[in-house]
Amino acid sequence: MAQPVPAPEPGANHLIRPEEGVSRVTDDIVVLSCPVPFDVGSVNVYLLLGDPLTLIDTGSRINFTIDDLEDLIWRAGVDPSDIEQLILTHRHIDHFGLGQDVRERTGARVVSSTRDGPFMAEWEGMISESRSQLQHQGVAFGIPEDLFALNERWVRAIVHAAAPVKSDHLVQEGDIVRAGGRDLRVIETPGHTEGLIGFVDEEAGIYLANDHVLKHITPNPDVYSYDPDDLRSGLPDYVRSLRKVRDLPVDLVLPGHGYEMTDLPGRVDEILLHHEHRVARIESILRAQPRTIFEVCGMIWPSLRPQDSHLAVREIIGHIALLKEERRPIERTTRADGALFWSMAG
Repeated sequence: MAQPVPAPEPGANHLIRPEEGVSRVTDDIVVLSCPVPFDVGSVNVYLLLGDPLTLIDTGSRINFTIDDLEDLIWRAGVDPSDIEQLILTHRHIDHFGLGQDVRERTGARVVSSTRDGPFMAEWEGMISESRSQLQHQGVAFGIPEDLFALNERWVRAIVHAAAPVKSDHLVQEGDIVRAGGRDLRVIETPGHTEGLIGFVDEEAGIYLANDHVLKHITPNPDVYSYDPDDLRSGLPDYVRSLRKVRDLPVDLVLPGHGYEMTDLPGRVDEILLHHEHRVARIESILRAQPRTIFEVCGMIWPSLRPQDSHLAVREIIGHIALLKEERRPIERTTRADGALFWSMAG
């Protein structure tokens, strides 16, 4: 799960400096560090100068407003009303929360992916449906009932952190988006969400990776279905997406949180190794004796904070999905009270 992004090392020469609010990474790319109510501290919003003047992502509405975002844009030397295009990389509130506000203030054309664009347009209904799925299956996963009350309060809060926003243009793998004088090729990288997209400027050797590849943390995988009979996670997609981008011909990776990277293959290999180790650990736990998903969470994270329980459940669902995809002999049994216990056969 995500952990706080470390403070810069003394003397570190980062291009992106979240503590400063505004960072210039190239002559025509400016990073706006927008505070978010999560451990990562801030989200990287990119301002691409040139034609068309483009903003990538927006930050959320929690303790941050459209006026705050415009103040950062002014600090970058840009009149916010000049923004012509808004690209929303995926359907998480810290990335699209102020999208509708930006659209209303600027009249900018909104671009997003064919998968996540419709979700953002129907935001409130879609998040309520996902919450209902998880709550309905809580007994099966072994989640204590008191945690659902906490999760319910959290969901009510995040519903107000983003306004639904409709896209003017939906893009997919291989499409070219003109932004800030650059031709950006769309790369679909599902896993963190089904419709997360990144962009490659092959001429400049720059990969706008968003939340797909981060320097200090690994993104939490999406869960496509909480139905125990059709349990589907984004983690297998995420692993495939990592392998897909590993050898992109780029020298600079610009992420959705934290600092830039220059060694994409090295960072991808670190993340892949992390998930290999986690799968092996969970396999060992389930080989020792049958466990519910929530019991596995407690063994992986003994000091798990209650507010992180839903993210932990999502991660373990993802690693169980990897075990199944790798055709390892994993089985499940249902107790009389409806709880599911997973184990390794043989």
